Amino acid sequence: MATDRIELTVPADPRYLDVAVAAMEALADRAGVPSEDLPALRDAIHDALEQRLDDRQAREHVHLAYEIGDGFLGVRVLDDRTEPASGTTS
Repeated sequence: MATDRIELTVPADPRYLDVAVAAMEALADRAGVPSEDLPALRDAIHDALEQRLDDRQAREHVHLAYEIGDGFLGVRVLDDRTEPASGTTS
């Protein structure tokens, strides 16, 4: 099974949580993830991003990696970087 990887970089600002969630919802639909799994994915993204934003270290951006396969969507918060990932905008 082939997987695609998409990286998203958003400003480290709680107002951009919805962007990360909207991306997850669109990718989950594309991957064929059942709609009953979406609330748990939303909660996981909110929790991970809130922890990252509450971290005492000042961050300019939050970097996420979405891995999409047939019926599968994985989301990871990546380590902080000084530059946005290639192919992303911030």
